[in-house]
Amino acid sequence: MGSTLFLVPFLVLVVFFLLSGIFTVKQQTSAIVERFGKFLSGRSSGLHFKIPFVDRIAGRINLKIQQLDVLVETKTKDDVFVKLKISVQFQVLKEKVYDAFYKLENPHDQITSYVFDVVRAEVPKMKLDDVFERKDDVAIAVKKELNDAMINYGYDIIKTLVTDIDPDLTGKGGHEPY
Repeated sequence: MGSTLFLVPFLVLVVFFLLSGIFTVKQQTSAIVERFGKFLSGRSSGLHFKIPFVDRIAGRINLKIQQLDVLVETKTKDDVFVKLKISVQFQVLKEKVYDAFYKLENPHDQITSYVFDVVRAEVPKMKLDDVFERKDDVAIAVKKELNDAMINYGYDIIKTLVTDIDPDLTGKGGHEPY
């Protein structure tokens, strides 16, 4: 009787220990596994094992295509304020999960900064009518600049689109006339 009192809690601890080493990763997701705080591997979808209390799941990264909409207000060559809505479609590259997780704290803010930079460099060179006619050129310039910058962080820019152009015909930069 005394040995079974010791055996039951021991078996419960062994089962708990073994079960804490099993984890699953959802489809289109990657789990980042660290051993004692150092990157060990990125695990793709399925059932996986880790050493309990030694390995830990530091985080998970979404591998699906995501969309970020950025609203940029700038001035055209003919002094008209215009608001452009730029839609950026991007995804984490499976082979660069490490870079996407560890190199960049907030990818949405980084992408937004690059979109602002490119749009505010391109649109002021154009007249209002040219902005409408050459919106694809603006989208291509944004995609090229973003791809060049974000590939280093493990992100691929799939597509950029200028989805809306809203000129402010009051001439006050978004403010109503007095």
